[in-house]
Amino acid sequence: IDAYKLAVPLPRILSATGEHHRITERDGWRIMTPRHAPQPTLEGHLTFALKYEGLDLAVLKRLFLETGPAAIEALVRKSPTGSYARRIWFLYEWLNGTRLDLPDATAGRYVPVVDPGLQWAAQEKTAPRYRVKDNLPGTPDFCPLVFRTEVLDQFTGLDLPRRAQDIIAGVSRDLLARTAAFLLLKDSRSSYAIEGELPPQDRIQRWGRAIGEAGRQPLDRDELLRLQRVVLGDARFVKLGFRLEGGFI
Repeated sequence: IDAYKLAVPLPRILSATGEHHRITERDGWRIMTPRHAPQPTLEGHLTFALKYEGLDLAVLKRLFLETGPAAIEALVRKSPTGSYARRIWFLYEWLNGTRLDLPDATAGRYVPVVDPGLQWAAQEKTAPRYRVKDNLPGTPDFCPLVFRTEVLDQFTGLDLPRRAQDIIAGVSRDLLARTAAFLLLKDSRSSYAIEGELPPQDRIQRWGRAIGEAGRQPLDRDELLRLQRVVLGDARFVKLGFRLEGGFI
């Protein structure tokens, strides 16, 4: 980030190497040992980042725009079978939507793009050109990445979906449906109360209907506009669509 003067948000944890031979973390810093120090090159720092810091796609996208294709092509040609070089190659083409002047990889074991030990990943699909496993949880336009933590790992071990199913297994479907409808209506009212609004009952119900449809359709432009129409209902005095000018929120 510093070498290329990248205008990006800083990662939540910054890494550095120190003189001591143990890794410590404090105040948003992770201090690595001398043996972890990367080579003072683009390849060295990218390898360090992928190995120890996980993926920060915003930083990588801005970096690739600065380096251009030639630097990445040279990096891959230097280590065509290297796992980190092939991941960098994949990420460059994936983020930029362009194809580098490189032949398809012919050797090297398949490696995941996202290190599942550092960040949550999606189901893998092979990308033969780079011999990597694409497990990114999104698209180049929207790909949120969540770091694994001890707390989150503990939650996944609780198997909450199964526990919820066990709890409601003995509840009648009618009672469950009425309870869900009540909670949804209460949540809808609370959403407006937070903003100090007193909307008419039909708007609260429409809001509840929109929330109740969550997860049923792919979230794209058309779906967002449809949900807007569901919530607003009578839009004679409202300009529908994505807002292009300022407004009170």
